[in-house]
Amino acid sequence: MKAHLCSFAILAALAGCTGEAPDHADDGLVFESGSYTHAIDKDCVDRIALEHDEASKPVVTVDLIDSPECSGALSEFTDTHVGDPMALRFDDEVLLHDANAASHPDNSFTVPVDSGEQGQAIVEYYQ
Repeated sequence: MKAHLCSFAILAALAGCTGEAPDHADDGLVFESGSYTHAIDKDCVDRIALEHDEASKPVVTVDLIDSPECSGALSEFTDTHVGDPMALRFDDEVLLHDANAASHPDNSFTVPVDSGEQGQAIVEYYQ
């Protein structure tokens, strides 16, 4: 009986590992740390804009609504993963890779993008 339970537990664990990776194309901006994710909900974005940094490279600036569900949830996620490798992606494309969560952002953060078109796609997703 014990052997059957162990076999069942192993099969159940393996079953969860054999599927395809989930498609996150419709999640918007998603912070990832290991297997943990935190998507930025459309309802949490107070302001979003395509801008340029000091070197004239395109960036997207995101201002979150100051609430426990919005800025508070992102702060909690980053606080939980301080020092862990973290990535930020949009539409299954990694925007930031191997960034370390040193501390939580305030109510806003800036994301470097590869092109103005990519930045505009992010802005349009949240509008």
